[in-house]
Amino acid sequence: SALILAKLLADNKDGNLTPEQVKYAATIYSSGNDLLVLINDILDLSRIEAGRMELQVEVVDVPRTIESLKRTFLPVAAQKDLSFEAQIAPGAPASITSDGLRIQQILRNLLSNAFKFTQAGSVSLRVSAAPGECVSFSVSDSGIGIAPDQHQIIFEAFRQANGTTNRSYGGTGLGLTISRELARRLGGDISVESTVDKGSTFTLTIPKVRQAVAGAGSLELEERKRAPAAPSSGQRPARIVPASQSPKVRPEPPTPPAVDDDREHLQPDQRSILVIEDDQTFACVLRDLLHEQRFRALVATTAAEGLRLAEQFVPSAVLLDINLPDNSGLSVLEHLKHNPGTRHIPVHVVSALEHTQQALEMGAVGYAIKPVKREQLIEAIQKLEQRLEQKLRHVLVVEDVAAQREGIVQLLHAENVNIVSVATGAEALQRLRERTFDCMVLDLTLPDMSGYDVLDKMAAGEAFSFPPVIVYTGRSLDRGEEERLRRYASSIIIKGAKSPERLLDEVTLFLHQVEGNLPAEQQRILRDVRNREAALEGKHILVVDDDARNVFALASVLESKGVKLRFARNGKEALAVLENAQAPGGIAVDLVLMDIMMPEMDGLTASREIRKKSDWKTLPIIALTAKAMPNDREECLRAGADDYIAKPLDVDKLLSLIKVWIPK
Repeated sequence: SALILAKLLADNKDGNLTPEQVKYAATIYSSGNDLLVLINDILDLSRIEAGRMELQVEVVDVPRTIESLKRTFLPVAAQKDLSFEAQIAPGAPASITSDGLRIQQILRNLLSNAFKFTQAGSVSLRVSAAPGECVSFSVSDSGIGIAPDQHQIIFEAFRQANGTTNRSYGGTGLGLTISRELARRLGGDISVESTVDKGSTFTLTIPKVRQAVAGAGSLELEERKRAPAAPSSGQRPARIVPASQSPKVRPEPPTPPAVDDDREHLQPDQRSILVIEDDQTFACVLRDLLHEQRFRALVATTAAEGLRLAEQFVPSAVLLDINLPDNSGLSVLEHLKHNPGTRHIPVHVVSALEHTQQALEMGAVGYAIKPVKREQLIEAIQKLEQRLEQKLRHVLVVEDVAAQREGIVQLLHAENVNIVSVATGAEALQRLRERTFDCMVLDLTLPDMSGYDVLDKMAAGEAFSFPPVIVYTGRSLDRGEEERLRRYASSIIIKGAKSPERLLDEVTLFLHQVEGNLPAEQQRILRDVRNREAALEGKHILVVDDDARNVFALASVLESKGVKLRFARNGKEALAVLENAQAPGGIAVDLVLMDIMMPEMDGLTASREIRKKSDWKTLPIIALTAKAMPNDREECLRAGADDYIAKPLDVDKLLSLIKVWIPK
């Protein structure tokens, strides 16, 4: 709650804080994150000392690991004007069998220290073979150095070389302690050679093959032998997670790509398509197809990596899976379309899950359901290519009132946009026979036929192109009208735009216009629309959490977006609130934010109970959990949740998830 509220103040959306006050709030937010880093370091150390640090042993590609570290620290070197090189000596192994993530954690800490304590000169990383079937990773710098009597002290918890250094350079003094303990868990150690004012060399030496304990079957069992007894049934077990597994607390630097792609060789003028797909075999198929179609390929196997690559490289298009390990692909799509820098990128979904209507409404250009044939994939890529090559966008406006029609044309006018306006349904159908439009704005009330009749005729045969259709009406559609429009969902995008601002927002989305290229007034309108969060206005959300501070923080975020909130302290109260909402005169809940760890009835049990009742089968549930354990998301989804987010909550990510799942 401290982080959420500090961020709300730092954002200063009402503009009523002075620059100095905004700076104070930003400092509180930054300090809170630093505190979380410290807490996670302490938990890491506690976990190691308790013998509960689990190792994931796998084949580690050494060159790829070094290249990843090089990419991470080259910007640091450039910022400090230091030279930095990473090299693999002849005779060093190309691969080893160990825990790759722990090796990277150790080397990142050693490199971070080297850059921190070096003001001029160089930093280097060298990999070489070592005696006894081992491999050494040496990090050298030309920094301040360490006196001989301090060489052992620096590995003690909360200690640096001396108090003066600690004050000058900051830090918790836990990094080297954790690194040495991790090295020993990997079967190796860390040594140091250093001279004051001459620099230091820290060397991590580990076996090429990390051996498991005989008969244990796994390294996890080896660690559990030293674990303390499990708590009694009356206690809630502490869930200690390494900091490297806690999202948004201490962001991990980019790891080597799971699938080889073209990110290292991509030139700014080259066409590229980003593949966000967790199935590495299928991702390789898509990559090879893109190469056949003369595209460069970027490949991400998680939602977080996909968003990072999209913002870093701004690819020409995206091929997106929905079922990703760390987040829903729909959340990725919403994030891309909400970000002005990536909103224009065409996205084609390829997934085993059926979310066609939702994805198309959010701005996807197409949807293919797995298993897909090679021809379908090529067709999807070619469809994206057509979008990229098409410079002039065509919009059809169907409105019988002349003043209204002219107003819409003026609102949507922009460079490279051709607007055709007609007054009747017959004229609209004639234009649709003659050419293909990128978007259609349709009034439901026309002099010769209704908008529904126009849609019926468009869907009846292949004589008409069927572009995304935005129903532009000043009134609310009743349930029957919405159901009638939904009949076209498999082939058409239906939106109800009730204001000129919302209409502009939807049209620019489906035309895939680069927001920065729009006229200044249109850019201002789009910013205002985005700030109002019309998708959340008037929606009823049930927050289920036993911590009053969390509830207050969530209320501060959501009520400012126009959300109507209800609260429950545990699963039993949540079920009672939902029952009351169904009573005569009650107002239905649109979405549930469900905490997992609660007294009386936890969130998993409550989610299962909700799904047992037919009236609540489709009620969106987003699970909130205090820590991101590897299987938490799967456990929440099995219990009936639609999606999952870990605490400390990232406000932007939470809002994005809510907008994905809130009923339209």
